[in-house]
Amino acid sequence: MTSARVLRAVRAAAAVGLALAITTCRGPLPPPRAFSSALPAWRPGARFAVVGDVQRTGAIEFWRESNDEERAVVIAAVARDRPAFVAFTGDLVFNGGSAASWADFDALAAPLHEALIPAFGALGNHDTWGDARGRHFFDRFPDLAGRHQHVAAFGPLRVVVVDSNVDAVGAAAWDAQRRWLDGTLAELDADPAVRGVVLLAHHPPFTNSTVTGDEAHVAEGLVPPFVAARKTIALISGHVHSYERFERQGKVFVVSGGGGGPRARLATGDDRRHQDDRFDGPALRGFGFLLVSVDDGGIDVELRGLPKGGRDVTTVDHFSLPFPP
Repeated sequence: MTSARVLRAVRAAAAVGLALAITTCRGPLPPPRAFSSALPAWRPGARFAVVGDVQRTGAIEFWRESNDEERAVVIAAVARDRPAFVAFTGDLVFNGGSAASWADFDALAAPLHEALIPAFGALGNHDTWGDARGRHFFDRFPDLAGRHQHVAAFGPLRVVVVDSNVDAVGAAAWDAQRRWLDGTLAELDADPAVRGVVLLAHHPPFTNSTVTGDEAHVAEGLVPPFVAARKTIALISGHVHSYERFERQGKVFVVSGGGGGPRARLATGDDRRHQDDRFDGPALRGFGFLLVSVDDGGIDVELRGLPKGGRDVTTVDHFSLPFPP
């Protein structure tokens, strides 16, 4: 295990221990609210939403901002847009082992449930704290049947979801997932009904975040097969509580973690690790989600967002990606 992975493991263990120590008894909790992942039939122009890092600020993070109002605005805006489905990029809660934290997420997600919007997602590192197997996570997404990797079909597009929590899954499962991803992308490349593929994971391979760094295990384990596949067009991640968009080797990499967790300041100017961020935003960016339209020729992506303290959701970024010929 590398020193960075050891540090992550120590931090996670300490955070879980402290969170459990300061959690107060709230009495009986309501049962989990489960999403369906049965997607509606696709029609040209139909949209889906991608939302990342909607976790509350942990009680032990007393020095960081709390964004409960902005989190609620983001989820309410998603529900108003009535997407065909929602894809979460992980970190739905701060402490994955806390049933109370998951009850808070259920309350936050109530507008999505009331609108009967299907959803699925990738596991985030916080979702596995104190619950390495993601029991509470899969209670919310029972259709996944405990699968950490899966493929969702939406017209000519496929959304491939993987688990980027290498420390939680272990080396053997990580290697097995890499083999699964290689085989799955090859099958999708060979399928004439598939025009494009989006890969969904929690950790970004690279970022200008000043809070976290590039995730080498993603860059080394997931990016090569993603880049090599002919039909892949975008890798969308969260983890960094901000928004970034990079273009490399003919592919697009989006960090969309602005769902309401305490925001991460990005390095700017000459201090950036990566000078190819295609979104010209400030160091401390706002909140938001992606709204993705799918037609026969490709996808159209909007970042729908709001500033700290804001209530009006507007289009902050907009780009289109054609399907490969």
